[in-house]
Amino acid sequence: MQFVYDFVRIFIPLLVVIDPAGMLPVYLAITNRYTADQRRRIAKRASLAAAFTGVGFIAFGQLILGVMGVRFADFQIAGGILLVVLCIIDVLIPGKPAVNEHADFDPASAIGIVPLAIPLIVGPATMTTSLLLVNSYAKGYQDRFGSPWGAIIVAAMVSAALLINVLLLFIAMWHSDRLVRIVGKNAMTVINKIVMILLAAIAVSLIRQGVMSIVSELH
Repeated sequence: MQFVYDFVRIFIPLLVVIDPAGMLPVYLAITNRYTADQRRRIAKRASLAAAFTGVGFIAFGQLILGVMGVRFADFQIAGGILLVVLCIIDVLIPGKPAVNEHADFDPASAIGIVPLAIPLIVGPATMTTSLLLVNSYAKGYQDRFGSPWGAIIVAAMVSAALLINVLLLFIAMWHSDRLVRIVGKNAMTVINKIVMILLAAIAVSLIRQGVMSIVSELH
């Protein structure tokens, strides 16, 4: 039962940062010049690229930080500040930041990878949240299952939660035309802004945790 509870608590933050509802209007705007078949190919390519990138960072992100000599508290503060900035930009500016909706992309080779997979689906927010989730739950599971199995189990849980969220986004993009007709573009925009406010609150919490970790180390 505890495993299911923890998985749900891992799944929800990733659902917030991947934000399928917020991604749909952007996906439709970027792909509106393409045929239905091309849009589905773009959705498939973007989802696969996002899945591989996200799982790869979950597996090797901590190692990369260790090689660079970056403490986890530093990553918490930097990631939290970055998330706050991204949320402010997203709330105040229509659409998603750093996306040129009028650029002439080749859907077969470019748009599915950049900007959809990276950085819109798996960007700083998703990477930061994934790594934070692994570190937040690793100690408890290592106490129960030992090292390194506890960390491996948590990494597998976070990877599974990320893959399920990417799958949900893929399904939403695959059926995006029908969903937008049902919900309406204005409602999708409102949902996106609400989600960004929730993400900003999570980002502030990350900054607070990082600062508290550093302060506790000084005593």
